[in-house]
Amino acid sequence: MDRQRGNSINDLPTQILRAELAANDVKGRPMMTDVDIREIAQCTCLRLRRTTRRVTQIYDRWLEPAGLTVNQFGLLARLYGAHLRQEALPVGALAERVGMDPTTLNRSLKPLQAEGLLSSAVDPTDRRVRAVLITDDGIAKLREAVPLWRKAQAQIDEALSVDTSVALNGLLELAYAKLSK
Repeated sequence: MDRQRGNSINDLPTQILRAELAANDVKGRPMMTDVDIREIAQCTCLRLRRTTRRVTQIYDRWLEPAGLTVNQFGLLARLYGAHLRQEALPVGALAERVGMDPTTLNRSLKPLQAEGLLSSAVDPTDRRVRAVLITDDGIAKLREAVPLWRKAQAQIDEALSVDTSVALNGLLELAYAKLSK
């Protein structure tokens, strides 16, 4: 028995304990040896969400004086586009265009409707479907918000450069198209 090197049968519990300690985190919980945190750090979704949160904060800060979030601004802009085409957008079609599920979209539309910026009507092509329309107050709110949105857009373009913003937007559109198949 070589006590100095810890090879005694009596030292077996100590050897097991050392092995267990090596496999535990600082709070004594078992570590996941099959998980490489560096791999997770490369997750495209997590990176996109982090960047999206930062960009959203910038736009929301600029749009705050108009009482809108960037999400609400985008919905008003989509509905204004439909208004220019003299088109009533069914909730399902609007949800598809903005990349949201209809339930989430309805939650986003409610505050805008409560403020009188939107109205809903029966879809003229299918009476079972509810269509969403921008009101005159909604158009006025959008008009008020556009200069603020432009300032947010300018801040993004200044931080990234216009060329990078254009390239990023192209990549995002390509990615959306490929992931929607």
